[in-house]
Amino acid sequence: MIWTTKPYLICDVIPGMILGRPVVSEKGKIVLSENIILTEIMIQRLTEWGFNSLHIKEPTVESTDNVMSLVSEQRHFSQKHSEIVKVLKDSFERARYFKEVPLAQMTELADQSIDVMYKTTGVINHLKSIRSTDDYTFRHSVNVGIIAGVLGKWMGLKGTELREVVMSGLVHDIGKTQVPLDILNKPGKLTRDEQDVMQEHATMGLELIKNTKQYPQPVLLGVWQHHERLDGGGYPFGLSGNEISVNARIVAIADMYDAMTSNRVYQKAVTPFKVVEELFDEMFNKVDPTMSLIFLDNIKDSLIGYMVRLSDGSEARVIYLDKNRLSQPVVKVADGQYIDLGKRKDISIVEVLST
Repeated sequence: MIWTTKPYLICDVIPGMILGRPVVSEKGKIVLSENIILTEIMIQRLTEWGFNSLHIKEPTVESTDNVMSLVSEQRHFSQKHSEIVKVLKDSFERARYFKEVPLAQMTELADQSIDVMYKTTGVINHLKSIRSTDDYTFRHSVNVGIIAGVLGKWMGLKGTELREVVMSGLVHDIGKTQVPLDILNKPGKLTRDEQDVMQEHATMGLELIKNTKQYPQPVLLGVWQHHERLDGGGYPFGLSGNEISVNARIVAIADMYDAMTSNRVYQKAVTPFKVVEELFDEMFNKVDPTMSLIFLDNIKDSLIGYMVRLSDGSEARVIYLDKNRLSQPVVKVADGQYIDLGKRKDISIVEVLST
């Protein structure tokens, strides 16, 4: 992200803006340092002390060279992603008909292909730009492997532990290869009986990779338990708390984020802002709170600069996010006006236009 600094009249400054230059008193004392996020109280005090203007930092359009570099990087990422999806699709088809999941192929994907992708700067934004409903099950599995790797890296996992997290994400839905295609690809809402069949995919996935043998225990548990929830409300066994493995907790967060931000045959994608809000709401009873906080804290910065469409039809750029209300950032609309969506309850983000 490239930033620029512009002067603003104090009456036009709102909470959430970032100070671009230090505020200095008449005696030469620094009142506020550069890069401080301004609060309502700060602005009020500066007004009372007689400051008429401030220099504010905000994101700007990148230079042509940077834009071309980003386009090239995105094209390479998308091409690599498509190659991995094809390999995974072949492996899943093999599992459907021959009931075996090639360990060597999955290990190679985790060690080489996926490894490069989850270490890419801005990987979450790259994934956003290649969303597609085509081959959803396979794309989703690749995405969950990548996101799980990103979260594992943010958590400080390395080596074998990180590889096993990535593998857990790649094969977490392998059991869906044993679900009848008319249920798996049904465009409408599933019946209760169909939901019961679909929920068996976690156990069927475990059986498939157990049959292959030599899959590490953390991967087995990641596949088996990725729909379990901390409060015992998940499936297949209603496990709770520490009964759920680390890998399963990581995959659960990656699975939720990718599924909700993807267009599916039966459900339209929601914005990343809505997903992080739901994660925040559920991290004290459904998903691991420590892992969720790490994920939210790191993903927050990637959302700054997004171009979005608001519920009133206008377009805006995200300028600032408060970690306690990530779905309600401060945005800047085309006419230069700043809107704090935390205060304007009548306006919300309905679509992400570009990252």
